Amino acid sequence: MMSRIIDGFPADFADPADDYEAVRRKFKPFHGHPIAPDTRTERTVVGGVPATWVSRAGGREPEVTALFCHGGAFVSCDATDYHFYAEIAVRQLGVRVLLADYRLAPEHRFPAALDDCFAAYRGLIDSRCDPKRLLVIGDSCGGGLGIATLYRARNAGLPMPAGLLALSGWFDLDTSGYAPEYRGRRDPFQDPLWFRERVKDYLGPGGDAHDPLASPARGNPAGLPPLLLQVGEVDLHRQDAERFRARAIEAGVDATVDVAEGAVHGFQGMANIGLPEAIASWQRAAAFLDRCLAQARR
Repeated sequence: MMSRIIDGFPADFADPADDYEAVRRKFKPFHGHPIAPDTRTERTVVGGVPATWVSRAGGREPEVTALFCHGGAFVSCDATDYHFYAEIAVRQLGVRVLLADYRLAPEHRFPAALDDCFAAYRGLIDSRCDPKRLLVIGDSCGGGLGIATLYRARNAGLPMPAGLLALSGWFDLDTSGYAPEYRGRRDPFQDPLWFRERVKDYLGPGGDAHDPLASPARGNPAGLPPLLLQVGEVDLHRQDAERFRARAIEAGVDATVDVAEGAVHGFQGMANIGLPEAIASWQRAAAFLDRCLAQARR
């Protein structure tokens, strides 16, 4: 099934010539999927940031809360289009999700998105959300935003969550080492030059791609909670995850890279169409969450 997805995807999806508006148009059909009738959504404001609670009757709520930093290469889309992804997390992990509707580039450049994700995290802590029952989730660029949010939280003296789950996380905005293919296979969702254009959208003229709050793989992970970095085998960000894991372990952090054989960038979001690799990855994520909760209770 994964091979059919790769072979059947438009070759120009990640066209380096696309501006941010073209990216939004192309992303739109792949997001905004309908959610199930028994999935509840409630608009709210947490820490001054617009957000949506996504939950389901029968889940572990309110025992476990997940702050979800969505993807979209910093430029797309608003949180409404990611309700389906938050729903996947709700169903697969049994949690309630707070989906942060952070500001998008290039209208709002770095560090606006990070400011919003951190404000939402602080807002959860201030509202007496138990950090021992809190998980941070980030997909794609949201994975990097999640790590950078925890850097800020740590530096501000806020408690760490039980763990962080990165789904095809983008942790380093310096894309100079990317190759068009990984081990001879193409990921239709990715192109190195396309990524460089999105970095320009996010950072603006003269932006520093080595700033550890923009590229958290270049920061100091000491003091972070357990990390599960899930990535597809042919995802260009695989090298980011592997390098960051090594840096985290050196800093004494419990960090694991979970590679899905043959999988592409963002494959976890295909659980709603029954992709076996995606479903298996969420099962491993659930086991990770259980382990984090057990450790936090000690």
